Amino acid sequence: MNNPSLLGVGALCVALCSPIVLGQAPRQPGSEAAPAAQPVEAPKPAPIEPFVPKWSDEGIAKVAQMLSGTWQTTSPVAEMDSESGGSTQLVMQVGAVPVAGVPNALVAEVARADDLASPYQQSIFSLYRYKDQVRLRTYEFRETGKFAGVMVGTWAAPEYFPAISTKDLVATLDVELKPTGTGFAGATPYPYPTGKDGAVEMTSHVELTGKTLSTADRGYDADGRVVWGAGEGSTWKWTKIENPVKVIKMDRGVIALEYKHPEGEAIAEKDTVHIHYSGWTNDGNMFDSSRGRGRAFIFQWPAPGRLIDGWNIGITGMTVGSHRRLIIPSEVGYGERGQPRANIPPNATLYFEVELMHAEKPAPEEESGEGGEQPSAQPDHEGHDHD
Repeated sequence: MNNPSLLGVGALCVALCSPIVLGQAPRQPGSEAAPAAQPVEAPKPAPIEPFVPKWSDEGIAKVAQMLSGTWQTTSPVAEMDSESGGSTQLVMQVGAVPVAGVPNALVAEVARADDLASPYQQSIFSLYRYKDQVRLRTYEFRETGKFAGVMVGTWAAPEYFPAISTKDLVATLDVELKPTGTGFAGATPYPYPTGKDGAVEMTSHVELTGKTLSTADRGYDADGRVVWGAGEGSTWKWTKIENPVKVIKMDRGVIALEYKHPEGEAIAEKDTVHIHYSGWTNDGNMFDSSRGRGRAFIFQWPAPGRLIDGWNIGITGMTVGSHRRLIIPSEVGYGERGQPRANIPPNATLYFEVELMHAEKPAPEEESGEGGEQPSAQPDHEGHDHD
């Protein structure tokens, strides 16, 4: 018997589509290092080469290309934790990424259509040959949440994908795919263990074309009886859509993924801005978060020499309510020196989530930019300015 409030159905969804949990607690912040200026001019590091996937063969390349892109559920999905019994559209982003030890890897993340900047599930797919058949293997993360923040949006900039390898992953199941007239279809080669809703094992089925994707599953109890799935309600159907996330290549290698951009006037020179943010390094370490402190960072923009250049560049053009993910190369971050107090190593790429909460124009008589809170280096949790 299928429970329509559960989102975990289908081979892809075993890894991706766990129940939507509303109101999760925020991650704990680290030291307040994020927007502070780097006091020493850092040498320019070697440029990062664009990532170009090298598929094992043409058949695997075809499956990967069909999977890659932006998918949206064709109908709303029930929210398990919603007291009102609500439902929401889901969006899944899939793209090729480099993962050490994982052949033909893709990253996939699922988010509510109304909150794309905060995916609630992430996974790794791998395509490989087994006895001349293409198999799709799904992986979950060994340490839940370790890379959750830093991974968001890296499907758009795979050369900046975090340093993930097989030691960070646990294989969950395989689906054996065979060509059809319009794409590929297949199922798990045998039942896989599960503890979901009274089942002890499960099977899954996938159908994939260039524009549609569907998954279906069945859960069996210890007596071999189907206890969920098999009906129409257990099938997730997706359609490929144009990506609603705007990818902006900015000056000096900064990349911005814009999830929200309300109408309004963009911030201008000498505006005092109120920004909530969180920041990560490539290893998944959250080194700072204003959200955990419950107060936005307030400064007069821009602030060259007092904020890292990547921030001055990355928030350009934002309007109140804009929500972005920034990827900031070390050249415009903390450079060769790093930021030891915040555990930011030398030559570290920085990953930020930023949201513009409020902006104030300078008073007409202000000429020196000294009104409001100053754009000084953000103090750490002990109240000291960063080196």
